[in-house]
Amino acid sequence: MAELARRLPPVPRPQGAYAPAVVDHGLLLTAGMTPRLDGMLQHCGQVGTGVTLREAQEAAAVAVGNALAAAVSVLGPGQRLGRVLRMTVYVNAAPGFEEHTAVADGASARLHELLGERGVAARAAVGVTSLPGGACVELDLTASVEQG
Repeated sequence: MAELARRLPPVPRPQGAYAPAVVDHGLLLTAGMTPRLDGMLQHCGQVGTGVTLREAQEAAAVAVGNALAAAVSVLGPGQRLGRVLRMTVYVNAAPGFEEHTAVADGASARLHELLGERGVAARAAVGVTSLPGGACVELDLTASVEQG
């Protein structure tokens, strides 16, 4: 876990009254994470008008890094991140945009890069008309926690 933690950004500061991640009964759930770097939101706007598909994929990769940072930060002594079980990706999509899964591919590729096969998760990609702060993407993760 120490090696993984070194490859991740600092844990994002919550933008409200919530925990970035929680562990309970062997499951780890993250809050929704947007593509923030050093507290600054990257790639604002709707995908398909103000944000390109490539930019949205990059944003999804940043957001999943933030989610993993939050996940690792709540692991207790003797715990390690198991596998990512599910990822939900919300895409701030312009009317007519239909490449939600291609946006999610940016996050999936980053998960695989960081975790190998443990990062291959079931997922959903959902189009929405807005996201907090005008982010182009937000995502959350559910993962297993292993002891030892």
